[in-house]
Amino acid sequence: MVCGGGLAGLLVARVLAEGGFAVTVVEPDPVGASAGPRPGAPQGHHAHGLFVRGVRVLEELLPGIVGELTARGAVAVDVGAEYALASRFGRGASFVADKHMLAAGQPLLEAAVRRRVLALRGVTVLAGHRADHLTGYDGRVTGVVVREATGGACRLLEADLMVDATGRASRADRWLTALGYPAVPISVVDAGLAFASRLYRPPARRPPWQVCHVMITPPLARGGIIMPIEGDRWLVTLCGVGSDRPTKGERDFLPYARTLHQPDLADALEEATALSGVTLTHAGANRRRHLDRLTPQPHNLILVGDAACCFNPLYAQGMTAAVLTARTLRSHLARHPSLEGFAPAFHRALAPLHDACWAQATTADTLLAGTTGPGLTRRQRLLARHSQHVLAAGTRDPVAQEAFLDVVHMLSPPTTLFTPRVLARLARLRIGPAAQRGQHRGRCRTDPGVRRRAPHPRRPRLGPPGTRR
Repeated sequence: MVCGGGLAGLLVARVLAEGGFAVTVVEPDPVGASAGPRPGAPQGHHAHGLFVRGVRVLEELLPGIVGELTARGAVAVDVGAEYALASRFGRGASFVADKHMLAAGQPLLEAAVRRRVLALRGVTVLAGHRADHLTGYDGRVTGVVVREATGGACRLLEADLMVDATGRASRADRWLTALGYPAVPISVVDAGLAFASRLYRPPARRPPWQVCHVMITPPLARGGIIMPIEGDRWLVTLCGVGSDRPTKGERDFLPYARTLHQPDLADALEEATALSGVTLTHAGANRRRHLDRLTPQPHNLILVGDAACCFNPLYAQGMTAAVLTARTLRSHLARHPSLEGFAPAFHRALAPLHDACWAQATTADTLLAGTTGPGLTRRQRLLARHSQHVLAAGTRDPVAQEAFLDVVHMLSPPTTLFTPRVLARLARLRIGPAAQRGQHRGRCRTDPGVRRRAPHPRRPRLGPPGTRR
């Protein structure tokens, strides 16, 4: 039983069907062929993107889906050559990466995945119903009581394996405590961001980029992105913190864009045609339920997607994390065919993915004034400072820019920003501590573009070994 028919729930249903389960997807919203925003996913009005790694893994799970999406209007974007990324340090260097993210409206992506998943043998959907509470005993969940979304009668649906994919509004905490389990440990980091989005028709004279992203980089608290989507349209999202947050006023949209620290976005909108009103959303907190720390917990209840860990939408990690969660579940099913102890082991296997995404999102958010939540660890402070150095270097050096983008797109862990090759670029550009040290041992061996320095001659000893000089 999969409660929630968004991207995370659908991909988990696909993996479970492959593993031999008969799957029922319980979804409150109507399920049809349309690709418009649904009430249960208000974030569908804002800009979304599927990272490079997410695109590759989605194609593994649903072969041919990327071609289907591009045929329906999704745009494959070379993240090096067609993605104009600007920070407070300037615009990132451009280069041909041959690594493509997928730009599309979230409703289009969900609709394409839904068609493929619901066509699988053994997968059915119960639309117009929402999960009300769970039943269970002796360390197991036995079923879920569902109610019609319009407020009709309840009924019990029994299941061997229960999946909560109900998103940010998940009530798993209350469900578990009602069954007698301890409270789920929860972490929250909230920067207080607001997002305002609007659809545009691009101008006849197109800019040299596909995506224009003006990053929020402290102390600057405003940003925005132009994302191409199906129907030859631009989905434009503006964002800000505290008193810098955008409003819902249509007359305020372009003036707000003009206040960004890089002018390309506003200049592009000057010649574009607005196609919709402005949608404003304030739900941008990072919230993590630490199921990997919950003891005891049911053997057969797993949480996926935003129900387990949701991130500030500013960093666009959610869809890629959902795709990677499905692949983690596929690997876990192969290693753990029994349902005894299935859920605790799965949550432990999923923790490294959430750790990586959580660290990136919360480290960036904590640097913003007014953010609530635990402070940065020593390791996070080091990563935050060094990431800013790499970002600054990336405005002049394609190698540094590619290293930064590989981390953003989940192709490489953040530790790769500390490799000799990247440190050599920072030293050559005299950026950060690497410039101050100036003698990084790995730079000449790994970067032929850096001139070797002649070794310093040794001072002659003034006495026998062991004596003072």
